[in-house]
Amino acid sequence: MGSARRSWFPLAALGFALLVMVAVALVPDDVEAAQAYQLTQGLHGLGTGGVGGTGLASERVSVTAVAVAGVPSGRLGWLAALACVVLAVAAWYWRQLRPPRPGRFVLGTLGALAAVPLLDLVGALQFRLGGDVRGPLLATLGLLVLAAYERSWFLAAVAGVFALVATVFLPPVAGALAAAGVLLAAAFAVLLRPRPDGPGTA
Repeated sequence: MGSARRSWFPLAALGFALLVMVAVALVPDDVEAAQAYQLTQGLHGLGTGGVGGTGLASERVSVTAVAVAGVPSGRLGWLAALACVVLAVAAWYWRQLRPPRPGRFVLGTLGALAAVPLLDLVGALQFRLGGDVRGPLLATLGLLVLAAYERSWFLAAVAGVFALVATVFLPPVAGALAAAGVLLAAAFAVLLRPRPDGPGTA
């Protein structure tokens, strides 16, 4: 069924996505503060007279804040990164597999894409996990699914190391950076591993 050599692309895609996340997270705080101030001013204007003084915007913000109370938000943009990785990996496997039933492949891709925010919501509401914990756990789940499909113990081991580095040993930004290093090293290891049936095999 699987061919572990082609798994280098999902590993590299997730690794580069983590590097982009870290780069975005390291935007200077004064820029983020200015953006937050502008957003706050805009909401204040809508709630206190910008639209007839109804206070509708401020009420919505308050309801949202109450709904997620007690669940720390993530500093890193895991959801957007994982969605992009799912799409990139789907395109890669489409090119590699040339699926005989493209409709089923597309439905599977859409299901995986929809599962990312749904599982994130379950982690937030049911298990009260922070955003920077839910993201790595979702990524680990994806790596385990890839390992099962490719029947690769190496990928399963990479998923375990990734989860430990990204959620246990290091703070979010440093953990994401270290996890990116793990994934990129694993991708190179897959690429450099000799092909079992000779150079003509995939």
